[in-house]
Amino acid sequence: MLRRQTPLRPCTAAVGAALLCAALPTQAANWLMLQGTESPKAPQHRFWGFVQPAYTSNRGDPVSGLSFPGLIPRAEGKYIAQNLVAPDLNDTEAFHVRRARFGARGRFTDKINYFGLLEVANNGLTYDPFGDRARAVALSDLSVTFNQVPGARVRLGLFKNPGSEELLQAIHVFDYIDFTDFTARVNLERFVTGAQAPAASAQLPGMGTGTAEGYGFSAARDWGLQVFDSFKQGNWDLSYAVKVGRGEAISTTEDNNFEPEWYLYGAAEYGLPGGKGPNKNGVKLYAWRQQGKRDFETAGNDDQYDRIRQGIGFKALGHLFGSRFKHRISGELMFADGMIFTAPQGNVAAPGNNLQYAVEKGNKARGYYLDYGFYLDQHWQFDVRWDRDELLYDTSGNVDPGNEREITAWTFGVNYHFNPKVRLTLNYTAREAKAPTAYPNAALTRDVRKIVDTLDDRIAAQLTWIF
Repeated sequence: MLRRQTPLRPCTAAVGAALLCAALPTQAANWLMLQGTESPKAPQHRFWGFVQPAYTSNRGDPVSGLSFPGLIPRAEGKYIAQNLVAPDLNDTEAFHVRRARFGARGRFTDKINYFGLLEVANNGLTYDPFGDRARAVALSDLSVTFNQVPGARVRLGLFKNPGSEELLQAIHVFDYIDFTDFTARVNLERFVTGAQAPAASAQLPGMGTGTAEGYGFSAARDWGLQVFDSFKQGNWDLSYAVKVGRGEAISTTEDNNFEPEWYLYGAAEYGLPGGKGPNKNGVKLYAWRQQGKRDFETAGNDDQYDRIRQGIGFKALGHLFGSRFKHRISGELMFADGMIFTAPQGNVAAPGNNLQYAVEKGNKARGYYLDYGFYLDQHWQFDVRWDRDELLYDTSGNVDPGNEREITAWTFGVNYHFNPKVRLTLNYTAREAKAPTAYPNAALTRDVRKIVDTLDDRIAAQLTWIF
């Protein structure tokens, strides 16, 4: 499909034309339409799914040599969370199945379509955050779209939130194995009713109500209602989405957050010659914002706190700069304000270590990445990504500035496409973390920096099979 100077052939496998086109590697695609609508040419109903077995190996060492182990309980001799394999966080390396999803999509009528998926693998959908497996089978997606009103399609149910391209795109065509640190830590939400505040400042010596386990995960999804559509203007494809949701863990029927969650999204893509459908060549610009409140108990208070996430980005795909080869260039700048998840206490995933949040508005993080892909032919794809997470670069008066972290990573990847439905992905990620701001307590500063320095590189391999 990426053969030089060769037109892309239509996808005709059993799972249906629209699905398999979406399954082909990297595209400047309109994910609102690909995931929320159905082509009239696609089969009326079709079953589909994908499996991603993987191997992950983290090179980091356990924490050692702390001056005052009592300052960060249960850290000595343990591994930090980023050096363990999720979701159970028991081993530094493992063979595991990252995802195994099965479902159906199609049309009830020419104006009403549906989309559904179930997850059975060990991941954030079936595990509680930093806890044990809570569900044998988890609902990943379940939505119905009504297309009666021109310019204002309506989608209801559980589905991906319009937002960052890294999360909005279909995961089975994601070019890398792991998300950037900012997306994994800050954009993907772990739900807790209360947690320990990060190391307290002089203005707030209390540490809050501790808990070592969350009760649910967002998986970049929410139950809600979305109005959206796409408009063609010459070579431009303009799209928008407005969604209102629960702002709650997708697996729970309870509602601990009583305020609605709002999602806003806009994108403009200029088409370039070559490709077709979701694989069309083009340059895409987009912006998004998510805002809501969380009912949360910390530092002795039970209150509502603002949670804001927003970003802008671009993605270009095609025979760029007159090249006979296909290239991909993308990047994104993302911001977070309030409800910043930092890590388990001391960043160590030891049993009983409390989760920590910087909850108040004014606690900020920002993340950005640049990504490049080169397509040698229809089989070989080479990728490189640089990303940086500036966690708590600005803090409110209730959070010590010593909690600032800078996490930087280079990921080098190779994708080998056996065919449009099967590919092997290899990634090597060089990671570095710093704690640039000192705490008032010099001993705490020394021990935190020893813990942060144990972050090391990661090697991962993943097979993706779409059926």
